[in-house]
Amino acid sequence: MTRLARPPALFMLALWLLWSPDQMVQAAGQAESSRPRIGLVLSGGGARGAAHIGVLKVLEELRIPIDVLVGTSMGSLVGGGYVAGLSPSTLAERVTSADWDALFDDDPPRRDWPVRRQDKSFEPTWDFTVGIRDGRLKLPKGIIAGQQVQLFLSDLTQGVERIHDFDALPIPFRAVATDLESGGMAVFDRGPLAVALRASMSVPTVFSPMEWDDHLYVDGGLVRNLPIDVARGLGAEVIIAVNLGSGYLPRDQLDDLFGVFNQMIAILTEQNVQTSLRELEPERDLLIVPELGDINSTDFKRAAEAIAAGETAARQAASRLARYSLDETAYAAWREGRFGRPVQPPRQVGEVRIDGLTGGWMSTGLFSGLTEAQLERPLERDALVGDIQRLYGRGDFERLSYHLESLDPDSDRLVVDALEKNQGPGYLRFGLSLSQDNRGDNRFGLRGTYERDWVNRLGAEWWTELTIGNAPGLSTELYQPLTLDRHAFIAPHLSLDLTPVSIFFEDQRVARYDVSRGRLGVDLGATLGGTEVRLGPYLGLSRVTLDTGTPELPEGGLRDSGIRGRILHDRLDSPGAPSSGTRIALTVLNPLHALGADLQYSRIALDAEAALSRGANIFQLKLKGGAGLGDLMPYFDQFTLGGFLNLSGYANEQIRGNDKLFGALIYSRRIASLTPPLGRGLYLGASLEGGWLSDGIIQDPVSGERVTLSTSSFHSGGSLFFGSDTWIGPAYLALGLTGTGESTFYLMIGKP
Repeated sequence: MTRLARPPALFMLALWLLWSPDQMVQAAGQAESSRPRIGLVLSGGGARGAAHIGVLKVLEELRIPIDVLVGTSMGSLVGGGYVAGLSPSTLAERVTSADWDALFDDDPPRRDWPVRRQDKSFEPTWDFTVGIRDGRLKLPKGIIAGQQVQLFLSDLTQGVERIHDFDALPIPFRAVATDLESGGMAVFDRGPLAVALRASMSVPTVFSPMEWDDHLYVDGGLVRNLPIDVARGLGAEVIIAVNLGSGYLPRDQLDDLFGVFNQMIAILTEQNVQTSLRELEPERDLLIVPELGDINSTDFKRAAEAIAAGETAARQAASRLARYSLDETAYAAWREGRFGRPVQPPRQVGEVRIDGLTGGWMSTGLFSGLTEAQLERPLERDALVGDIQRLYGRGDFERLSYHLESLDPDSDRLVVDALEKNQGPGYLRFGLSLSQDNRGDNRFGLRGTYERDWVNRLGAEWWTELTIGNAPGLSTELYQPLTLDRHAFIAPHLSLDLTPVSIFFEDQRVARYDVSRGRLGVDLGATLGGTEVRLGPYLGLSRVTLDTGTPELPEGGLRDSGIRGRILHDRLDSPGAPSSGTRIALTVLNPLHALGADLQYSRIALDAEAALSRGANIFQLKLKGGAGLGDLMPYFDQFTLGGFLNLSGYANEQIRGNDKLFGALIYSRRIASLTPPLGRGLYLGASLEGGWLSDGIIQDPVSGERVTLSTSSFHSGGSLFFGSDTWIGPAYLALGLTGTGESTFYLMIGKP
C-alpha cells in the first residue's frame, strides 16, 4: 500500500500564516449560513424537567448550535437559565443545590417577620383563613403564591435582566403560558425574563396565577406542553424536541382529591402533546424522550437523577444529532457570537419605581428605606432581596419582586413589583385547639379571628378574637403605629375571658373554679430591632365562681387594676416545633392600690427557649422562672407546674406557688419531612424536666386567712412523644412520667 508523503513543516507554517483569524471567522460564518436553523423545544414536567439540563450538556459536547429555544413550565426555567448565560454544569448546580422546600414556602424565615406577626403566631392551632375585600369573602388564588420562586428566577436570570426583547437574548427565546381568562396560548417574547418564566410554570391551584399587564397567566402545559409550532414560527427548520411525558396515573392513585386533580392535568397535557408530536418531520427533526421511571413532578430532590436520565437519552441520540454538529472552529465562533458579549460594568440605579399597590390603602412610604438604600449607587442585590423579604414578612403582599429597566446608557430604573394580597386587607380566620389527658383535664376551643390591616395610612391593625369552648374569651386590640417603621406604637385593648382553675390537695383534684376576668387598658410600646417593649395601665376585675367540688377559694369579685408590661424577643424558626433560634419573654403584672386594686403585688415571669439542630436531630432547652413580690398573689395568678412539657406526668396546672423555677431538655428526631405548605415534618422525641415551686397557699383577701395546699419542693418528670408540625398546626400524642412513677397520657392540637 502506497503511503502519502507528509507535508513539510515549513509548508504547514506558511499555510497557517496565510490563513488569518479573519479568514477563519469568515469560513465559520459561511458554515453558519449554510446550515439549517435549529430550534430546541423543552417540555414541561415539574421536577422531571431537570432532565433538560442533561440534554443541554450533551448538545454542547456534540457542538450542536441552537438558534431558537422555546420552553414550557420547567422547560422554560431550564431554557431561560441557559439563554441567560448559565452553562449546563452551573444550571445543574443551581437546581440540585436549591432548597425546594424553602422555595415552595412563600414566607421568609419566621425570624425575619415583624415582632407583632411573630407574637400573633406563637399560639399556633389549626387555622383556616378567608379574606374579606369589598364586602366579599375571598380565598387565595393558589396554595403557593410563588414569592420565593420569583426571587429565585430573578437571581437565575440576572445576567440578562436588562434585556426585555427576547429576540435580543444570546439565543432568541420564547416561554409559553396559558391566558387564564381566554384559555388561549400566551407566548412571552418580551418583558422581564423572570416574569415570563414564573408565568409559564404557574400550575393552577398550586401556584397563584401570574398577574402581569392586566392578564392572569398559568402553566403553559395546559395548552402547549411541547410548543413545536412556536419554534417553527420563529423560523426553525430543524426541531430537537425533548418530551418528558408523564403519562396517566394508575387506578390505585385516583382515590383522593389530589390524585383526581393530577390526572385532570395529565389528561389536558397529554392531549396537546400528542397533537404537537404529529408536527414533527421524521426526516429532519429529532425527538428525545428521557427514561425517568418513577420520578414524579414533585421529586425535586431527585433532580440529579433526572439530569442523568436526560444525558443518557441525548447520548443515545448522538448518531442522529451528529449530522447537525459543527466543527470546533465553527462552534467556537457560534458560541462567541452568542455568549461572548463583554460583561457590562455595574451601573447606577438612577430611579426607583414602585408598581402595583392598586388597593389604595397601603402607603408607598413603606418602601422609603429600600429606595434610599439603592438610589444613586450600583444595585445592592443582597440588600434589595433582604429588604423585599422583610417587607413581604409583614404578610401584606401576594408578590413582591423586582426587575431592572435601562434608564439611560449609564443608569437603570429599579422597578419593585408590589402585588397586594387579593384577599386583604380584612382577614377572617377560624381555628381549633384541643387538649386532653387521662387525669380529667379536657379543654377545647373554636376560635374566630377578624383582622383588619391598614386601617389608616400608618398601617394600623385592628385585631379581634372570639373563642367558644370550655375556656371562652373575647379580646380586641387596635395596634396603632406612630410611624410606618413601627418603631413606636400605641395599643388600646379590651379582653374578657373565663378560665377553669383546679384545686389539688395531695395530688387529688378537690375543686374546680371558673375565673372570669375583664381588662381594659392601653399600652405604649416601641420596637427596637427585633425586640418589642410595651407598658401600660389597665382597669381589671376578676370574679371567682365554684364549678364543682368543695369550696376552697373565696368566691366573689376582686379588683386588680394596675400596670402591665412585656419585653419580647423572638427568633424561633417555628412556634410549634422549632429547630433553631431563641425566644425570650419577660412579663410584669403589677396591680396597684392607687388604681383601685384590692391586692397590690408584682408578678414577674420569664419564659425562654432555644433550639438547634444537627441534621434530623433537634435539641431544645426551655427555662421558666417567676416571682411574686409584695402581697401573696391570688391563687389564679400564681405560677403553675404540670402538663405536657411543663412537668410532664403531672396533671395540668396541678402544682401552684408564688415563685417558680423550671427547666426542660427536649430531644426530637425528624422521621419524615413534609413539603410546604403541607408542613415541616413528623417527629419522635423525649424530654427530661425538673421544677421547683414555693408553697402553694390560698389567702382570703378579706380575712387574710391562709391555707397551704402544697409545700415548697422540687419535682421531676419526662415524656415520650410523637409530634407533627403541619398546616393544621402542631399536634402531639405523648406519655408523661413523673419522678415518682405516675403517668399521664396527652393528646393535643396546638402549642403545648
